[in-house]
Amino acid sequence: VLTKRLITAAILLPFVVFGTLLLDDMLFRIVLALVITIAAWEYCNLISVKQLASRLLYVFALIVMAFILASINSWLIPIIIVSSAWWLLNTYWVSCYPKFTNLWHEVQGIRLLNGFFIFVPVFLSLAALQKNNSELVLLLLMLIWSADSGAYFAGKAFGSKKLCPRVSPGKTIEGMIGGIVASIAIMLVYLELYIEPISTKQYLVYVALSVVISIVSVVGDLFESIHKRLANVKDSGALLPGHGGLFDRIDSLTSTAPVFYLMYYGTLL
Repeated sequence: VLTKRLITAAILLPFVVFGTLLLDDMLFRIVLALVITIAAWEYCNLISVKQLASRLLYVFALIVMAFILASINSWLIPIIIVSSAWWLLNTYWVSCYPKFTNLWHEVQGIRLLNGFFIFVPVFLSLAALQKNNSELVLLLLMLIWSADSGAYFAGKAFGSKKLCPRVSPGKTIEGMIGGIVASIAIMLVYLELYIEPISTKQYLVYVALSVVISIVSVVGDLFESIHKRLANVKDSGALLPGHGGLFDRIDSLTSTAPVFYLMYYGTLL
C-alpha cells in the first residue's frame, strides 16, 4: 500500500505544485471546483445520498454557492469564521465519539449542512489565498503533507499511546507529535528561504501557525474517519490507488484552509 501511495503522490505532486503556482485566478478556481465536485460526490456515498438526481442537485448547489460567495468579498471572513466554529464542534464530536451518532443518522439536514461547511469554506479560503499569494497555498499543502508524513513515520517508530482509538485506532499521540515536529521543520525552512528578516514575535507566530495547522489537519482526518465508520466503508472512493478517494486526500485540507487563512491574515498582516 505504501508503494502505491508513493507512486500516486509522485505523479500528482508536479500537477499540484505547478497548477497552484502557474494557473491564473479563474483557472485555479475551475480546477479547484472540479476537485471539490469529485470529493463532494464521494461525500454523498458517506451520507446516504444515493439517488442520482438528489446527488447531482446537492453537489451542483455546493459548487454554485461556492462561486457566488467567492465573488462577494464582504462575506469571506464571516463565512470562514463560522466554518472555523463548525470545526470546533467537529473537534468536540471527535473527542466524545460515538456520542451524537443517532442524531447524525436521523437528521439528514445536519449531514447536508456539514457538507456545506466542509467544501464551501475550503473553496473560498484557497481561492482567496491563491489570488493574494499562490505560494501561501503551496505552504499550506506542504505543512499538511509534512504533518501527515511525520505522523506516519513517528507513529510507526514510537507509537504506543492511542490518540483517539474509538475513531481511528491506528493514530497515536507520538505520531501526532512527530507530525507537529515535521510541520515546524517545514515552516522553519520556509522562513529561512522565502521570508525577509522579521521580528521575534512574527517568527513565533509563524511557528505557532505550523503547530495549529498540524493539529487541525488531524481533526479533519479524524472527522472523515467518523464519516467512514458510520457509513461502514474503508475509503470514500477508489479514485487514487493507495489513497482511496479524493475526499480521503483532502480531508485535512478542508479543516486547515479556513484556519490558515484566518490565522495568517489575522496575525501576520
